[in-house]
Amino acid sequence: MTTKTTIIVTAVFNPDQMASAQEYMQRAVPMLINGGGEIIRRVKVERAVVGDQSYNACLVMDFSSANAVDAVFNSDEYAEIIPLRETGFKSMNIVIASSM
Repeated sequence: MTTKTTIIVTAVFNPDQMASAQEYMQRAVPMLINGGGEIIRRVKVERAVVGDQSYNACLVMDFSSANAVDAVFNSDEYAEIIPLRETGFKSMNIVIASSM
């Protein structure tokens, strides 16, 4: 059995910089897919049922390994879009998760 590595991305858009957010997503998602990622779910958060709604978008992807994830996020190509991420989003968290 192969254990996959999952990334979970949560983000809060910067409404004043939506063009930057959209360009970031248009470049980052294909980069992640080309790096071996498979989109499991991509959602817009509607509301919190319990707790605080601290983000308004969420992406869940599976990769073959943590090394594959690191290769994407440590690449020169990804480094080029970091300024778009920093202006297009008020916050973004990208975490590696594993099955419990």
